[in-house]
Amino acid sequence: MEIRENKEHKSMMCATRTEFLVQSGRAHEFEALWLEMRRMLAMAPGFRDAVLLNSLGYPGKYVAIVKWENRDAFAVFYRSPAFRESVRSGNGVYAINRPEEAYEVILTVGEAPTTPGGWRQLVEWDLKPGMAAAFEASRKTLFDLRQRHGGIFVSQLFRFLGNATRYLVMQAYENKDAERIGRTVPEIQEFFAVHPATKYVNHAPTGEYYTAIHVA
Repeated sequence: MEIRENKEHKSMMCATRTEFLVQSGRAHEFEALWLEMRRMLAMAPGFRDAVLLNSLGYPGKYVAIVKWENRDAFAVFYRSPAFRESVRSGNGVYAINRPEEAYEVILTVGEAPTTPGGWRQLVEWDLKPGMAAAFEASRKTLFDLRQRHGGIFVSQLFRFLGNATRYLVMQAYENKDAERIGRTVPEIQEFFAVHPATKYVNHAPTGEYYTAIHVA
């Protein structure tokens, strides 16, 4: 696996998460609608980046992660007539599967893939009270370790804007095997021994695997 230079940069960008459940047999229609949405986003003030993910385990489940300069920029777009009409055009094709969520992007280590497609993992964390600072520091250490040993493009930590205990981790790997192989590295195994998930949460979270959808 290629070992990439460790590049870290912090940002307080806003990231929104929208989860879609697409009707069986209508994936192509949904992805065409997403392409139109992506073009609309590109023209919106404050828009930074977007990725559409498709769950490996639930074929009809899609997740859009959209990054904005700040939450205000997202709020303007969210209330715009163009966005409202776009949502209406999806009636019957998909349903919003859970409440839309907004996060701060508090840590990024690495660089996003430069080629279409790719493999992602999302992990949601709901921390014990008082563990936020320790958890954030531990993810910084883990992200650096992952980057050092290769097979990964980027790791990101998002903090939920609605409270101080919910977090989302998104990581982009070269392939699914790279995530598994990374866990066999002695230095990373040692990290998990010192920082078990139950140190920060009552019940260990389960990650979900996705492919990144390229629509052109």
